[in-house]
Amino acid sequence: MTDLSRFRAETEARRAAGEVRHPNRFGEMMNRYLGAADYRDPYAVAPKPAPETHPQPTYTATGVVLVGVDDSPISCVAVDHAAIEAELHGWALHIVNVRRSGSDGAGAGLLRRLTDRVHASSPTVPVSSRLVAGAHPAQALIVEAGDAGLLVVGHRHGATTTALGRSVADRVGRHHAGPVLVIRMPGWPAGPEFGTRPIVAAVDGSAPSRAAVEFALAEALTRGCDVVLLHVVGDRMDLARRLETRDGVQVHHRIISGDPVTALTEESGRAAAVVVGRYEHPAFSGSLLGSAAHLLPQRALCPVFLVG
Repeated sequence: MTDLSRFRAETEARRAAGEVRHPNRFGEMMNRYLGAADYRDPYAVAPKPAPETHPQPTYTATGVVLVGVDDSPISCVAVDHAAIEAELHGWALHIVNVRRSGSDGAGAGLLRRLTDRVHASSPTVPVSSRLVAGAHPAQALIVEAGDAGLLVVGHRHGATTTALGRSVADRVGRHHAGPVLVIRMPGWPAGPEFGTRPIVAAVDGSAPSRAAVEFALAEALTRGCDVVLLHVVGDRMDLARRLETRDGVQVHHRIISGDPVTALTEESGRAAAVVVGRYEHPAFSGSLLGSAAHLLPQRALCPVFLVG
């Protein structure tokens, strides 16, 4: 087999598996943060990058990405992802820290450091911040978010009682009416290939899964990446794959068998983000994906969007 035919065969195999990766806007922005910060110091202020060669987005007054932060390193990663989403969509970024005392000097310092970090790597993104006093961080974040275009929160691995730990991410994901991005990133920082990965969503015919697919397509179009749709059909089904282009986005279809949460968790290791729909009562929804929205933010190997 010649090198050219081998390359074509490998490319086709990756395409069939939904793993075709190519440079895109999201990857360029993510690698800017990875290259500037390297995450040795979660709150180090990186030098300003070289001027962009592509046109800058036009920012709107109504579009806002709100990110909830605390003193944990995962909040630094959450701010980076939130700033990238704001830059991709042409929105503003609002950073919120919830503390029991609204006059906490440490909280004000944290907000300054994170604001400086965003200015260093995304100088065109408008940034505001707010220190909120409250004993219930999840409720405070939901109130602050209002009708924001996206609410971002970090997931601190293995912690259940932190200010913005698993319980807060879970509550925000379940109770906020708008889209929520839970930043769960075991093994972060990722390599430069992370930004080229596709967005993954699961399909089972339910209304929440349809909402997840529409969101995944819109996000992929903004990022410039592919979408992998995992069709949930139950046990003992043969794997089928096909490729189509929908609204300018390359969509890879795959049929999965077995437990959907297990399949989505495995696929998350090859994804830039997983999108799942919300179900009011997961245990009684009648959908095979009913438990995904509850469990994936705790198990996924990449960020998780909760929508619908």
